[in-house]
Amino acid sequence: MKTVSRRRALTLASSLVAAPLLNSIDSLAQPGTPATVFDIANFTAASPDHDAAFAKAVAAISEAAAEANKAGRPAPHIVLNLDRNAIYRIKRPIILKQLSSIEVHGNGAQLINTARASTLQISDASHVTIRDLTIDYDPLPFTQGTIASFDGAAREIIVKVDPGYPDDPALLATITDGFFKVMDRRTRTLKPGARDFLSPSRVERVNDGVIKVHLQWGANDRFPSQLPITVGDVVAITNSSGDAISVTGSVSTTLLDLKLLASPGMGIVEDAGAGGTRLQKVSVVPGPRPKGATTDRLVSTNADGSHFATVEHGATIEDCTFSNTSDDAVNVHGFYYYVIQKAGPGRYLFSPKWDVGLMAGDEIETCEHGTFRSLGRTRITQLTKRKAPELKAKIAPLWKNKSPSTQPDLVYDVVLQHDLPLKTGDAVTSLSRIGAGTAIRGCSFHACGRVLVKSPNSVVEACQFSYSCGVALQAGSDIGFWSESGFAENLTIRNNHFTHSITGANALSANSDTLGAINIGMSVPDGANGFQNNFQNRNITIEGNRIDDSYIYAIFVSNADGVRITGNVIGQTFIRGSTFDAGQRYGVHPDSAILIGRSKNAQISGNTVARGRVTKVPVAVDRTCEMGSVHVENNKLT
Repeated sequence: MKTVSRRRALTLASSLVAAPLLNSIDSLAQPGTPATVFDIANFTAASPDHDAAFAKAVAAISEAAAEANKAGRPAPHIVLNLDRNAIYRIKRPIILKQLSSIEVHGNGAQLINTARASTLQISDASHVTIRDLTIDYDPLPFTQGTIASFDGAAREIIVKVDPGYPDDPALLATITDGFFKVMDRRTRTLKPGARDFLSPSRVERVNDGVIKVHLQWGANDRFPSQLPITVGDVVAITNSSGDAISVTGSVSTTLLDLKLLASPGMGIVEDAGAGGTRLQKVSVVPGPRPKGATTDRLVSTNADGSHFATVEHGATIEDCTFSNTSDDAVNVHGFYYYVIQKAGPGRYLFSPKWDVGLMAGDEIETCEHGTFRSLGRTRITQLTKRKAPELKAKIAPLWKNKSPSTQPDLVYDVVLQHDLPLKTGDAVTSLSRIGAGTAIRGCSFHACGRVLVKSPNSVVEACQFSYSCGVALQAGSDIGFWSESGFAENLTIRNNHFTHSITGANALSANSDTLGAINIGMSVPDGANGFQNNFQNRNITIEGNRIDDSYIYAIFVSNADGVRITGNVIGQTFIRGSTFDAGQRYGVHPDSAILIGRSKNAQISGNTVARGRVTKVPVAVDRTCEMGSVHVENNKLT
């Protein structure tokens, strides 16, 4: 191991005007190559400004790597050591760009972000490791408190802010959307029967520790399964801005023993690139009580705990803990690109939601508008991009009732290896950039949104799920609103334990298309009722799981070809004692713990189910299934 002296470190830092970067992010240190070690103490000694110290340290690392590259030597393994258990207060992100084989060893240190913005940005990098580090925010990027009063329409809510939590104008000015959640302090979860979320339009400060929240719709504009808000209810109020940790266009990023205690947006985000990220013993959980507080934090991240979009290889997430993420704990997906028009034989114009995730050489899957069945698979041989303002009138209708495109006049001009019968409104997704091979093992998820796995060849096993506000574990296409792909394929869900899944009221509403603690299906546009005419979820195994005290079905599967549901032990389901309006979208009346709809080649056997006020049979098979290929046997009702 080669340790860079303080003199050498300062010389490298001071000599840099614009730090050279590695020419190749894929050149790694050869086995046995000694590590080059930088100590952050050599940079903080010269200045108490921690932002400046980290910027100089990263510049010195970039210079050392560039020197090795210029000399034709193997890229060194470089380690940046932080001081043991130190606290660094920063207001600018630490940026690791175009670096290879870099390790930041936290040694138990904390990064305290004082700007409610991004903390760590990794881009165009290879084999970056972050270990033994804690990230937190001061001031916090969210607030919480107790409802003191509200108007007749329950759109203007007076909240007494919990002592120690922020009510400063800078924070309140950022809350123009996001979440207003009614919580249970004892379990630090969404209050059972509460709406999954309400959205503020603005928040104003009334007095010290008192704020007025203006909602986008009335909190008591209720559907049957939703309980009303009351004075004394506890609420958490968030809005999404910068993500704490972002990874872009990178390969083999590793986070080890990292603790993320707050985030102004998503916690860990990765998009584009080869992927292959590993999270091991990572905790995304609420931090300690702030100074002067008498109540625990109700929030960890203001949006998703982790999010992986359009990466080639999925993440491996092992022995991690996620708690109180304001939205999904994990989401792995690609995007749909909608056909504007056919431009020639095998040539089409596509509209993207984001300018990412589809490239020449990609294998693609198609999705027919209306039935959502596949029209075939092929490869993209050519892809060019251009602005086409003359096509905006044709592009806009493709995104009606969906999360809108961020690229309203961008066109992908695509040539396919084999022509397919695509028409305007049909969709395609890349199978090459969809997080294939995602593995989630031995993790704990408490009071989060969903774990969403829309990637092929994936596994979720030996995990604990408790008090999920919505569906606990979901797979399958969301072509309805978010345009997130794809269908589940070669997915295994094994030996997990679920308890108190779907505390929120939304899944029990008439329009809900997600009905199970484990939910395999698809989310379709409003108005597309009933089970859709496709079998696009393929080769699904759900075995050996324990599912207790679900507010809805334990297992719901639809639109599948090749299903195996075996050896699951299911306790009480529909624990509120009513189905309310659940199932109306599909024309079903729940009376079972397991429901399968519009599927074929299914084996449902050896499952044990508790009898309940709603649950009278273990398994229900909807008439839309191909009955001759669905085998139900040896399931017990206890």
